[in-house]
Amino acid sequence: MQIQQALLTTNPYSRPGTKIGKITNIVIHWVGNASSTAIANRNYFESLKDKKTYASSHYIVGLQGEIIQCVPENEVAYHANQANSYSIGIENCHPDWNGEFNQMTYNSLIELCVDICKRYNLDPEVALIRHYDVTKKQCPLYYVQHLDAWKKLKLDVKVAMNPSKEDTELYEACRKIILSGINLNINQWKRLDLIKLNNVQALLTKLGGLDKLVSLQVIGQKELWLTGKYNANHVRSLLIKYSKTLG
Repeated sequence: MQIQQALLTTNPYSRPGTKIGKITNIVIHWVGNASSTAIANRNYFESLKDKKTYASSHYIVGLQGEIIQCVPENEVAYHANQANSYSIGIENCHPDWNGEFNQMTYNSLIELCVDICKRYNLDPEVALIRHYDVTKKQCPLYYVQHLDAWKKLKLDVKVAMNPSKEDTELYEACRKIILSGINLNINQWKRLDLIKLNNVQALLTKLGGLDKLVSLQVIGQKELWLTGKYNANHVRSLLIKYSKTLG
């Protein structure tokens, strides 16, 4: 995981420099500005010192999966009212006003949450909360309107934190793919820690190739897979989404 530091300048409106308390939560947000970039949202936070408006977050995850840190974790960011004193705030970019995070944003968010949960000894099913859970604001919109998607996000973090545990969802996805007639060694793909990235290109071929996977909306963009920037979480998501196309 690569994190780009673009810390805000210390100012009363977006980076007050106030020391944070004990971290007990991670608050998930959407940026509320469809198709905007992570750096554009970071620069917006920077501009608030002149506009005299309070807002910021510790991290912003972009549409290409990039992660920008705006505020150090040991300082308060202004993102969730009373939760500011004990939580890490993560803003997420989204391609449209539906608000669902694309796959690259989603996977980087999962990876970042895993890292934070491990460092602060947090249980993601308890510690991950939405802005909505603090203030009832419709943020992050898609994950307020789709409770199942929100529960899955927290579960994905938990599974990624404990890769040696049986991943029932991934196992069932692989089993379904095999039953459809595709020759897949379930023991190589049934658990996150078993996934070997050097076997992924062969897997893509077995599933019909990138063009087919794009047409099925199993993947959103080819670039991640063409450049080899994928990780085990990306592959897990790919297999689960593909299995759902099988009916």
